[in-house]
Amino acid sequence: GAAAVEILTCRASCYKEVGEYKKAVSDCSKVLDHDNSNVSVLLQRALLYESTEKYKLGVEDLRNVLKIDPGNRLAKSTLSRLVKMAD
Repeated sequence: GAAAVEILTCRASCYKEVGEYKKAVSDCSKVLDHDNSNVSVLLQRALLYESTEKYKLGVEDLRNVLKIDPGNRLAKSTLSRLVKMAD
C-alpha cells in the first residue's frame, strides 16, 4: 500500500546517498510497479540510470515523465543531456 511505497521511496534515496545505485534502482522499480505515473520516482530512477551510465533507460523514464507532466523542467533538461550521452 501507500506506506510501503513511502518506505521504498525513502530507502531508494538512502541507497543513492551511499552509492548503492543498483539497490536504489530496484526500490524505485518496485514503487513504479505499484504506481507507474509517480513523477518524482521516475525522475529519481532516471538520474540513477545516468549515474550508472544506463542512458537509454534514463531516457525512457524521462519520456514517461514528460507524458505525465509535459512542463517538467528537470525532465526536459536531463533528457537533452541523456540523449546526447546515449548516442
